[in-house]
Amino acid sequence: RRDPTLQGKVVLEITIAPTGRVTSCKVVSSELNNKALEHKLVGRVKLLNFGARDVEEMIVTYPIDFLPS
Repeated sequence: RRDPTLQGKVVLEITIAPTGRVTSCKVVSSELNNKALEHKLVGRVKLLNFGARDVEEMIVTYPIDFLPS
């Protein structure tokens, strides 16, 4: 919000438990060159809950593209 010119891709690796909780999230790669924002993104993702399912723990790679406004 503070930088409308921000652009680039961040790729996160997210581990989701069968309970739906995010147990781990880390930045795999980033073009943002903004460690503070990357840290905030990881913190927000860790708050997500995908709902309980009868499945094994899942690890997903999720890209987020930031485009200038």
